[in-house]
Amino acid sequence: MIEGILAWQAIIFVSIALGGRKRGWIVGFWVVWTLLQVFALWLSVIQFGTIWLAWSIFGSKTSSAVEAPPPKLDPAVEAERLAKQKREDDEFKEAHRLWVSHLSGALRAGRWIPNGSAGRLLAKYPAPKHARKTWKQSVGESTPEETLRLQFDKLNAQHLARQKIARKDFFAAVEKNPLTDEQIHACVCMDDAVMVVAAAGSGKTSTMVAKTGYALHEGLATSEQILLLAFNRATADEVGQRIAEQLKGVPQVEKVRSNTFHAFGIDVIAKATGKKPSLAPWVDPSNPGADVREVGDIIRMLSEQDKTFKRDWDLFRTVYARDVGKWGQPDEPEAYANGVRGFRTARGEVVKSKEERTIADWLFYNGVNYEYERPYEHETADHQHRQYFPDFYYPDAKLYHEHFALNDKGQAPKHFQDYLSGVRWKRELHARMGTALFETTSHGLLTGDAIPALEHALIERGVQPVFDPSKEVTGLPRVHEQDLARSFRVFQQHVKNNGLTHQDLLAALKAQSKDGFGARLRMYLSIYERIAAEWEKRLQRGNFIDFEDMLILAAEHVESGAYKSPYTLILADEFQDSSRARIRLLRALSNQSDPPAHLCVVGDDWQGINRFAGSDITVMTEFEKTFDNATRLSLSTTFRCPQDLCNVSSQFVQANPAQIKKKVKTTNPLTKTPILAYGFADQDSIAGYVEKQLVHMHQLAVEGKVTPANGSHITVMLLGRYRDDKPTALESWQRRFGDKLKIEFRTAHGSKGLEAEYVFVLNVVEGTRGFPSQIQDDPALQLAMPAPDPFPFAEERRLFYVAMTRARKQVRLYTTLGQPSRFLVELAKKEHIRIEPIDGEALEPCPECGRGVLQLRSGPFGDFHGCSRFPACTFKRKVDQGTATPAQPRTRAQRLPASTKAGDQCPVCRGGVIQSRNGRNGPFLGCSRFREGCRATGNTGQG
Repeated sequence: MIEGILAWQAIIFVSIALGGRKRGWIVGFWVVWTLLQVFALWLSVIQFGTIWLAWSIFGSKTSSAVEAPPPKLDPAVEAERLAKQKREDDEFKEAHRLWVSHLSGALRAGRWIPNGSAGRLLAKYPAPKHARKTWKQSVGESTPEETLRLQFDKLNAQHLARQKIARKDFFAAVEKNPLTDEQIHACVCMDDAVMVVAAAGSGKTSTMVAKTGYALHEGLATSEQILLLAFNRATADEVGQRIAEQLKGVPQVEKVRSNTFHAFGIDVIAKATGKKPSLAPWVDPSNPGADVREVGDIIRMLSEQDKTFKRDWDLFRTVYARDVGKWGQPDEPEAYANGVRGFRTARGEVVKSKEERTIADWLFYNGVNYEYERPYEHETADHQHRQYFPDFYYPDAKLYHEHFALNDKGQAPKHFQDYLSGVRWKRELHARMGTALFETTSHGLLTGDAIPALEHALIERGVQPVFDPSKEVTGLPRVHEQDLARSFRVFQQHVKNNGLTHQDLLAALKAQSKDGFGARLRMYLSIYERIAAEWEKRLQRGNFIDFEDMLILAAEHVESGAYKSPYTLILADEFQDSSRARIRLLRALSNQSDPPAHLCVVGDDWQGINRFAGSDITVMTEFEKTFDNATRLSLSTTFRCPQDLCNVSSQFVQANPAQIKKKVKTTNPLTKTPILAYGFADQDSIAGYVEKQLVHMHQLAVEGKVTPANGSHITVMLLGRYRDDKPTALESWQRRFGDKLKIEFRTAHGSKGLEAEYVFVLNVVEGTRGFPSQIQDDPALQLAMPAPDPFPFAEERRLFYVAMTRARKQVRLYTTLGQPSRFLVELAKKEHIRIEPIDGEALEPCPECGRGVLQLRSGPFGDFHGCSRFPACTFKRKVDQGTATPAQPRTRAQRLPASTKAGDQCPVCRGGVIQSRNGRNGPFLGCSRFREGCRATGNTGQG
């Protein structure tokens, strides 16, 4: 077509050229003709495109149908092909039938099918394979194992339903309360490894007793094949006694074994070696704290015999005992003085960072004369800069010292605005003025390079540091040596329980030194290894073992086969308190037989409070990773606390997202307010008010208006964070009210597993030895632990949950209006409680931090409301600004005990240091936290 158009165009152009007078007509004809040809060409293109599109979609099929018709099938060949397919299908059906028959024969009728059975049966009876089809095409499920698991789940559900009926009477009577459906499921389920996550008061021990009885009644195990393991002796004895009482009609039930892990470990070692090992006397449970004292004795001995150890130990306890945190993370101020919020040093001044405190303490103990933030010798104040105050000045060396918060790349933390320009300005200023400047950085301090460099610089300028670890402290007291000894003992427990080698610790040290205080960690590890070496020598000399050895050696003997376990049913209580060594022993016992022994562990990660003893709470959150074919069940019904208390305590502990989530419901019908909080002007007032409440409760009991739930006495449990929270009048109260009230004192740790109708939690205050306790775990412990718990006060939060959930009727919390615990402030802010002021005004939570409360303070510009957490929180509000709730008035003065002297920890607030002060009436003793609300005072002649 295109060639024709071009030919006609040529003819027309010639006609136009020769047309003469007819040229106009010819041009008009040409235009019309050209338009028609273009339109025709467009239609052709459209037609071609349509044909091409159709071919692209259908062409291959059409062409094959047209051009290459399929050959006609040979009827004989086709018949053979179909016959072959039928044979393959029939062969698979028969193989599948035989496979199912083998499996059915291998399973015991009327029994729970463990979830690990699928894998074991497939190993013994491999699934048939179809010649041309996948398993999914043949059967419907993706794999043979999935087929078995789905079928076993159905069979187990049917078995559980049958057992609820068949053993109805047993489940209703085996304990004082009929078992819940969750408890029955835990009894009947016999999967390879079962973890029962149990709420407080949900009947953990009852479930273990019932499961033991169920297994015996069903013939799943003989009494000699059942082993129950507990965290401590009291629990082991209780479980054994409950089994003897509740299952007394079962033949040979007395042969069921109930032991602590350690007692069982000793027996394993004795049977494997033929010789019962001796426990070192300093780790005997009947002598609490003896292990820490032994570590202290080792430290003293090494200090006397080894000069290098003595210097390292003295340097650590004086200068490096306190960590500085990770680089780049903001420090929360702990002290206030002369307008500076920060951290108190050994000499007494307040510096702006923990790193500066470390430097200042090194200077103090080395006798170096220094001035902190003394005004620069030249005037620098102008329209852009205030007067310059260098970090340190050494008059004897005429040397200025700036400590810059810079990392190894010379970078400042992100929250430090324009910091580098300030660094440059200071350097240029010293160069311009000709003053000597020495620099250290965060990187240098953390790696350990800064202090030696500082010492060298001072020596070069004629100042010779002389280390004196016995120098009298006038500011922040040294960390108590017993606390350091306890830290090393806990570290040792984690190292041994986790089976860590020297190389493992070095690898952890390298990892944590990237942004941590590497110099301190190296010193800590070096000191520990020398202590641990002497510890092991003492064990060898006495032919002793310690608790960790019991578990480690026992696990080794089970793993090697030197000990043959007779147990097919293994139960473990308080699983949240397990260490890695306990886990190793449980795995060894379970895996020694084929199929494995049934393992059932019961625990509550919300009550994981024994980290100091080597426990690792991740054993619960990582249960499925640790044990093959693991199943997780739950006990969410409590028989103890009222529902409102369940709700408050559950929400409180689950603020930590790492805790296993569960919703707790109760059988307790009480609806009366289950949680009360009282605020006092000072801690001395708490005991008096508690006594008034006991008098009132006793009177109601005498009048019959309050009756005990069980027995003849109303039970009252007084709880404290520490032993020294025990009221001095306790014995007097027990004598006065003992005819109607059973009153006892426990620490929060010691209350675990116990309960009472009324629980009084004393001294729920903010402070070093308050609740939460702010005696923080040494960061060095992380070298020996799998993973840190980043949530603030995570273990203290769990401990407070334990304290609250001991109550069957009511829990009462007692605090001071000046320093209420952040836990109470949190509960009050969420309107779970109201802190009722007994001798003061109602409290208002701080609107800025939400962790403190507002207090009335005085300043140069009049009265104002400030946060009780000052200096950590600097919120202020004038008194005349609107307040929905009155703030707490000034705390009245409180006398110090006669034995108090300067340098002691304040016995009133437990967070400050007693200092000598001068007042209108002469010198007196006062607390360093005076501006924070502590009004403790005493005479300088005390002590």
